[in-house]
Amino acid sequence: MRPVDISVVLPVFNAASFVDKSLAQLAHFLGAGAATWEIVAVDDGSTDETLARLTGSSVSNLRVVALPANLGKFGALKTGMQASRGRCRVFMDVDIPFDLSAVPYMAHLVNERGFHIVTGDRTLMGSDYRPHLSLRRGTASTLFSFLVREIVAGGLFDTQCGLKAFRGDVAEALFPLLRENGFAGDVELLYIALKYNLEIKRVPVRLLQSGPSSVRLGPDSIRMMSGIASLRRQWRSGQYRSQTLATIAEQEYWTEPGEPRAPIHHRSLR
Repeated sequence: MRPVDISVVLPVFNAASFVDKSLAQLAHFLGAGAATWEIVAVDDGSTDETLARLTGSSVSNLRVVALPANLGKFGALKTGMQASRGRCRVFMDVDIPFDLSAVPYMAHLVNERGFHIVTGDRTLMGSDYRPHLSLRRGTASTLFSFLVREIVAGGLFDTQCGLKAFRGDVAEALFPLLRENGFAGDVELLYIALKYNLEIKRVPVRLLQSGPSSVRLGPDSIRMMSGIASLRRQWRSGQYRSQTLATIAEQEYWTEPGEPRAPIHHRSLR
């Protein structure tokens, strides 16, 4: 398959009531630009008419991947990223909550500027986010972001933003390493990226709508924090080893001209 400039991966679960509108909106926006593109919609074991809507869609450049059972958001994303062929691979929620103007800018940062990962950050100047959330969801989001920042991802203020872009080769190496299938996958992938010293660029985002959340604040928060607590142990045990990511991020700037570069050993990555 020939590569395209942008792949947009949508994890989809029980979205029959609005998926047609979302696909049309996304395809119209992408089709108005100069970049080549595709939409990869991953049906995550929906129990309504979502899969029928996807397979019957007339939207151009749409590829549909169907999972036999519900895996969770990142279970679907892992499948979708592997099925994509974009030089830049973007994921977002299927209700298209953020202003799509961010997508070509993120793709430019990946394809032209060479960043490995570009992530939306709702805390940056220029972002428009909190006024659209209920007090309960806004408070929970702020608390979770604070805990993650302190425990795992120093310097990254917003790990949970649902708009992220990846260089194609980074996505192919990074997503198969993920062990989380649920919402903690955002933290896990950024933790691994930081450990490998990948180049991460944050950009402001604008929330246009806030649909119903499937996150259950009590049980899911406990499950997410439990998964996050295990990240360091999994890193030390070598479960996130990837020579591909090590090579992508390699920066042996101290090598003298003409001197052969020393190979990277996984031991140095612990």
